Amino acid sequence: MNSPERAAVCRIEAPRRHYLVALSLTLLVAAVQWTPPFRPLEVRQASSLVMTRPAARPFRIPGPVDSAALERHVVAKFEHLPLARFFFSRTRERDFSDRLARAIVKEANYLSVEPSLLAGVLLTENAPLDVRARSTQGAIGLMQVMDFHAGEYDCDSADLLQVEANICHGARVLGYYIKRTGNLRRALLRYNGCVAGTNTPNCRRYPAKVLATASQVRREVLQYPPYRLAVDTTTF
Repeated sequence: MNSPERAAVCRIEAPRRHYLVALSLTLLVAAVQWTPPFRPLEVRQASSLVMTRPAARPFRIPGPVDSAALERHVVAKFEHLPLARFFFSRTRERDFSDRLARAIVKEANYLSVEPSLLAGVLLTENAPLDVRARSTQGAIGLMQVMDFHAGEYDCDSADLLQVEANICHGARVLGYYIKRTGNLRRALLRYNGCVAGTNTPNCRRYPAKVLATASQVRREVLQYPPYRLAVDTTTF
């Protein structure tokens, strides 16, 4: 046990163990010194995002908006209801508003125009929506149709005091002038009888008045729930 060989082996192994222990301690100290302190980066970043996130903004449609196409989409989806809601806000008569809206949407589809245009003509001609109104020139009813037009346009009735018949005649007279002139403003002038400008004072302003009213109607139609679109319809 105490031979010279055994002693030599012990002298060799002892330094190795001390060396390994010392090396381990050195590496441990180095690791502690070089390890960065713990920082909750993810928490701080998330908190920063919450604090700096911009406030929500209203949805805006980029670029120019085709309000006529939007109106056609709303009417295709909800039929006469948006327009009936508009008329009800004026008349407070639900059945009457419904009849007005149904008749206008039907004729707009027949002529391939927007309902707001026909509503604009109707409200310009007869803002009080008096079914029995008569002008000094002999124009009758809601859209102030002349008596000689009765029965000329294949409407269901020739009675110009009836809501649906009067709107049908008025719409088809306008459609005839649109087809004949190829221009909406000229067609509106002819509808108003403003050919020479002698029957009605300032009749040249009639198209602008109709289109402004139609833009107002379109704006209301596009506010129908759940649409509620803020669209500039100042140019019809």
